[in-house]
Amino acid sequence: MVSDIHLGKVGHFKNSPVALPDGLAETDMVLLDRIINAIDVTEIFILGELFPRKENFDIRLFKSWRDLYQNIDLNLIKEGTDLISDEMYTNFEIRIHRKYFLWNKFLFTHKPLDKDIILSGCEYVFCGYINPGININGSGRPLQNLPCYFFDEKQCILPAFGEPNRKSLVRPSPKDRVYAISISENEPIVLKVDKM
Repeated sequence: MVSDIHLGKVGHFKNSPVALPDGLAETDMVLLDRIINAIDVTEIFILGELFPRKENFDIRLFKSWRDLYQNIDLNLIKEGTDLISDEMYTNFEIRIHRKYFLWNKFLFTHKPLDKDIILSGCEYVFCGYINPGININGSGRPLQNLPCYFFDEKQCILPAFGEPNRKSLVRPSPKDRVYAISISENEPIVLKVDKM
């Protein structure tokens, strides 16, 4: 399960004051390759924003990647922010789910639910959209804003997949659980955040 891959972000920012380096999509797809090859993946759920731009320079890259992994079932929770046509997703053999997908007792959606909502028909929600991040100080190291998985009583909010992505600072309550993702020697590491 991944959220907010944002293919096409480099092309979108090419003519804006915020320039992103070329090759980000390739880097993100290589990271996805590493995950797929490290564990036995047969199905992937993308919780929104695979292609959030209509004119997208990364479609050919994605097609090449998809050709390598035809054996993996791809599912997209599609909201209004996924802007390429349904026909294009169908050509990539991506199963589209409008706004949400209920699997057993888990609800997959793009946007987090309001904290006050009462869950009915499911026990827990997985979503993305806000791209959670948390500030961490290390002993003698500067403050780092890291992507994180944010778990509260009702839902898990996944970080945006890949780099760079804007992160929305989360402020967990004592009941919440937060797992930050960092990189050490080119390998991802997971840090459980116990106190703020």
